[in-house]
Amino acid sequence: MSHTETLLRMIGSPLLERVPECDYVESEQLFRYAFRNNIEMLYLDVLAKRGHLNLLLDKQVEIQARRCDTLKTVCRLSSVLQAGNIAHVVTKTLRPYPGTPNDIDCLYLGPLDRYEEVGRYLQSNRYRLTGPNPMQCEFFDELSEAEFNRDKAGGRFYIDFYRELAADYMPYMDSSILAQHVIRTSVDNCPNSVCVLAPIAEMVVLSLHSVLMHRIVPLEVFYTYAYVLSRMTEQEIVDLWRFTQENQAEPAMRTVLTLVETLHERCFGVVPDKLAYLLALSGRRNTEHVMLLKSGMQMPHVVKLTTFVITVLSKIRGPRARHGFLRELAHMANPTFTVEVLYHMLSKKFIDKHSDHV
Repeated sequence: MSHTETLLRMIGSPLLERVPECDYVESEQLFRYAFRNNIEMLYLDVLAKRGHLNLLLDKQVEIQARRCDTLKTVCRLSSVLQAGNIAHVVTKTLRPYPGTPNDIDCLYLGPLDRYEEVGRYLQSNRYRLTGPNPMQCEFFDELSEAEFNRDKAGGRFYIDFYRELAADYMPYMDSSILAQHVIRTSVDNCPNSVCVLAPIAEMVVLSLHSVLMHRIVPLEVFYTYAYVLSRMTEQEIVDLWRFTQENQAEPAMRTVLTLVETLHERCFGVVPDKLAYLLALSGRRNTEHVMLLKSGMQMPHVVKLTTFVITVLSKIRGPRARHGFLRELAHMANPTFTVEVLYHMLSKKFIDKHSDHV
């Protein structure tokens, strides 16, 4: 049995009321696999609940401390931006289950000509600028009193502050649309609410980020989709697919849903009703189903290049992405940039690096 099947059968699925009985295995190897897929807290929690957490008890303490630090960083960042009346949203960071992201992703939603000014505002509030580039700036929270690490080891004090959500110069979501789907949520021990995306928008962003940005779908995406879908009504599922279509994200969503279905079929022997209903609207990406089975259920799953290309072609039906795609082509007149783009698209080594959870 693969590590994927072992972990999923232990953790279960929020879309299923009952899952088959299984052995609960405490293993350093399984922990590393769960960590790479950013579901290590789910794994450790189920071991603790079943009374099988012994050798990995220190890991649980360490991961819980990391999550606490992450939430503190999210709270301070959102509070600082709200104090400056700066429109923003935290995305791809707070999961519907306990998790520890590589860093905190925050999208700027104000006028783009003020983006650099906002960057200076953050620096004045003890955020060290560590990696500026055209579409995002990377910051390190200096009030954390932690030591800066170029590889972002530990993740919790590092912030990607996006001008736009984009693959190089091509925005894969229109910020003006996302700004209409911002809600507020509470965070543990945070006096202020935090701005996040409504679940429908977050799911579309997550699918595009996985397929377009990294060509990688880890198990954290499986559980995010499973948890969000489990809480949706039938009408909300219809609204999700409509929003997907409106934002030209059908291939990315179809890809993720196909993987979620395949994992449910293989690990639990059933496709949950809500997932089946959404798949009836979206259809399936059968090539990804076949690739996942051929890999022996290896996760994170590397998305096929053809799926990536189809997703790009779908996105450029929209004016914002199409304009960005033309900018991308213009920049490819620079041979160095072209080589980098092709390397990012084709290199298995680069793709694997982006799947690392640090």
